[in-house]
Amino acid sequence: MRVLAAAFLLAALPASAQTLRDGASGLAITAPQGYAATASPPSDPAAPGRAVFDIRRPGESDTGCRIAVNAAPANALLSQEQLNLRVAAPQYQQAMIGQLSQVYQLLSVSPVLQGNVIGLAVIGDFLPRPGMPERAMDVRTLLIFFDTPIQRVTFTCIAEREEFQNRLPEFEAVARGLEMP
Repeated sequence: MRVLAAAFLLAALPASAQTLRDGASGLAITAPQGYAATASPPSDPAAPGRAVFDIRRPGESDTGCRIAVNAAPANALLSQEQLNLRVAAPQYQQAMIGQLSQVYQLLSVSPVLQGNVIGLAVIGDFLPRPGMPERAMDVRTLLIFFDTPIQRVTFTCIAEREEFQNRLPEFEAVARGLEMP
């Protein structure tokens, strides 16, 4: 498995960039040039602490990025340092690989840094299964999971397989615009 060599550190963003913020979760995103961030309704409105942002190029409908925040009450017993150590542990990474490999052919897995939060970045292609839309077989996915003491932030970017490597720097720019709660 190829290791994704990346550290997503918060960077200075242009003063003209607009920041979209969810007051309830504390999550904020500043879309890079050429992208727009919009709040989206959660797929499960009853889920507590749920916020969803879409970050896409104009005209995109099923590619681009989505950031979702979910409450994570089990994390409340751990400090950010403890959560970071957990994510960096090989046992945790193997458990995540085990779960994700049921849905994706994993191409890379690596820890990433966002502010003071260590996340786990995964790149993969959907595995074929009954009922899966044919379109899913044409795209590649970047997933990054960030755990904090109050919530999990899931960062997902999707692009055409043949365009994915060219879009990866754009997705990294989107990630740099993420302000963790």
